[in-house]
Amino acid sequence: MRFVRILFLILMFTTLACQSTGTAAPSTPAPVSVPESTATPPPPPTDAFTATSTELPKGVIFVDTLEQEVYPFVENGKCSLAEAIIAANSGKARDTCAAGDPNETTIELMPGEYRFTQADHTPPQEEWTVSVVDVGSALPMLIRPLTIHGNGATLIRDESAEPFRFFEAMFGGLTLENLTLENGSVLDDWGGAIYSMNVSITMDSVRFVNNSADNGGAVYFTFGGLNITNCEFIGNNAGFAGGGLYADSAKVNISQTEFNGNRSVGQSGGLHAEGATLVIVDSIFVKNVNEGTRGGAVYATNVNLNVTRSQFYQNQSGYYGGAFSIQNPILAGIDPEEENPLDNMDQVPMIVSLMTSIPGFQSTLEAHPSGVFQDFHEDAQIHDSCFANNVTINPEDPNWTSGVLGSASDVTNNYWGDPSGPSGMGPGKGDSVGKRITFAPFLTEMPGYCDPALAQIEP
Repeated sequence: MRFVRILFLILMFTTLACQSTGTAAPSTPAPVSVPESTATPPPPPTDAFTATSTELPKGVIFVDTLEQEVYPFVENGKCSLAEAIIAANSGKARDTCAAGDPNETTIELMPGEYRFTQADHTPPQEEWTVSVVDVGSALPMLIRPLTIHGNGATLIRDESAEPFRFFEAMFGGLTLENLTLENGSVLDDWGGAIYSMNVSITMDSVRFVNNSADNGGAVYFTFGGLNITNCEFIGNNAGFAGGGLYADSAKVNISQTEFNGNRSVGQSGGLHAEGATLVIVDSIFVKNVNEGTRGGAVYATNVNLNVTRSQFYQNQSGYYGGAFSIQNPILAGIDPEEENPLDNMDQVPMIVSLMTSIPGFQSTLEAHPSGVFQDFHEDAQIHDSCFANNVTINPEDPNWTSGVLGSASDVTNNYWGDPSGPSGMGPGKGDSVGKRITFAPFLTEMPGYCDPALAQIEP
């Protein structure tokens, strides 16, 4: 199934001209209670935003209005965020927005709250750019390498507005810094704040608050490389999987990031990873809830996983893996398709043509962990981390895998909320672990980098 899905994504690019998209019925989502974050909010910008009359560096665009402008744009002597993206995509000046640089444009946002009340309907700027989502976005599609410095700004979808996300990124690369994306909603579509495909994305000090979608309440990311540092996913919701983030067929690095109070109905309250290389370092997952089967904080399947110095507290799953649920069928010996069908795909003439005709396509494939350009193997390693007060609500076997469920997983040298070690298949009183998990040796003392108020089992 993974091969069929990934191949479909690739073949899609050859039929863009024949595709069309629908429009979802407008709806206003129910308000979501956002829990208090335990992380320190991103710092305010050190330099105040100023637009000067001096000549700007090439490829730098200053947004000087908080107002939303949509297609067809009217020249009014202001540079809106939407117009800045158009200028970045085209390499041409738009209203008072300077021309972008096709190789790399930087947009500097004016600090403040950008309130969006309607979706954008800008026509495709290139013949090879056609949207693949059903619900629209607040801003034009991102198709060129782009950096957005938020300078502490917040992009927020108005509560009374039709459903839409903020960004659809389809080509090139994207860097987001010091920015909040709040209240995006796409109903049964994917990616409540960001939908990304075939793009490498870097996020630093970005907050995702109260966004919702069917998969990827805040972000849906597929077929590329994603680097997340010092970010927050707070109170986002998924109708099925990935309350905060859904990463599919991707390479994902997460560090110093918090997932707090995200929720899903089917799987993975905080983070869903499938067919991915996933690295999590120095991050914290608190009070994420999955009402369905697996993964209160994280559900990972067909993954090369490495977690170190991270914390998992008070997460909840309906049946299995209160904190973490890992399913690696090849490693566990239950997947008959042990050979990777994508090994020689880079030799297919159609793929070679795509790599030379679509900007950024080759670099994306080179970063992809599926085996197209590099070896990929399933593995699951969780070390030097803290688990406490995670729960499962399984009426047949309550709290059987409150900490970790994952066949053929190495979860050694972790602290389980009690010096006696994990319960379940373990010998102690801490969070429980399931079958076929290597959990010994375990830590008998809480590491200094874990939260002392949260890392102990509650009486």
